[in-house]
Amino acid sequence: MHEAREIARAFLIESEVDYRIAQLLSGTEYHSRTIYFVQQAVEKIVKACLSLKNIRTVDHNLSALFAAVYQENFRNMDDLVRGIDSLERHGARVRFPLFQRPDLPIWIPSRSYTEGDAGRAMRTGEVVYGALKAYLDQALSDLGTAAQPAPPPPARLPDR
Repeated sequence: MHEAREIARAFLIESEVDYRIAQLLSGTEYHSRTIYFVQQAVEKIVKACLSLKNIRTVDHNLSALFAAVYQENFRNMDDLVRGIDSLERHGARVRFPLFQRPDLPIWIPSRSYTEGDAGRAMRTGEVVYGALKAYLDQALSDLGTAAQPAPPPPARLPDR
């Protein structure tokens, strides 16, 4: 069985990748994907924190569990939980067309999310991601296994 800090570090590394992709997409016309990647970054960094407490879950809605486990660790827990929850609410909606209700038009994420939606998600993600990353960097450093920084992102997306 892998140690808690190894699992936490793996989730942190993957969250860094997703967060950088969200940053690259932010400000482009790919609003739904910006939201998706910032949500994924936050979900993975929350799972990194939970892993440090030997909690493993495949669930995607983690705000209540995170709050219960880490209530004493963050002064701004209410803000963090609100942020995590707001990103979780996007769920599959950012990736898949929704067509189950014939009384409603088909929801097409890439045409329905706006620049404002993506901007709000990024601002929320910055708060949550920043707080949890600082916590994890310290916690992993205290354990003698500081997370390795990800390489800097390219300046812009490549032309197609």
